[in-house]
Amino acid sequence: MNGVSKISVTEDISLISLNRVPHALAAASQIMTEFAAQGINIDMISQSAPVGECADVSFTVDSDDVVRALSIIQHFREEHPSVRPSVSNGSCKIQLYGEEMRSRPGVAAKAFSIVSALTDEIMLITTSEVDISILIPQHELSAVLEALGSYFEVAI
Repeated sequence: MNGVSKISVTEDISLISLNRVPHALAAASQIMTEFAAQGINIDMISQSAPVGECADVSFTVDSDDVVRALSIIQHFREEHPSVRPSVSNGSCKIQLYGEEMRSRPGVAAKAFSIVSALTDEIMLITTSEVDISILIPQHELSAVLEALGSYFEVAI
């Protein structure tokens, strides 16, 4: 085994990025609480390091939830006018999972190398000790999935 025991895919995902969010945790909590209250599940949460008073926050939602998400973001911007949102549709998440990642160096490096050889459009990456999630355009899925499955010897 090469560190990955399972590869899964979630299709029809949208990336939402909020630039210039006040870096106080209360601001990020406020928007995520509102998404939860509206029944919108968010995933792949990533925050940049703060620069001055602000940070950038990105996350994914099911594409069916984008219209409701934009409404929530507009309401949030009324209170925080510095926030600059962007939305990108037509994406999919490839998730590599393996308990072996905890102690095997280089799994992420190899996965990123494989994906970057096939597409320049890696939109978001999130990780944990046993999981690597990579957001790419939907049209790149087939080739990327085949290459990852082949290298990591995982049936998809």
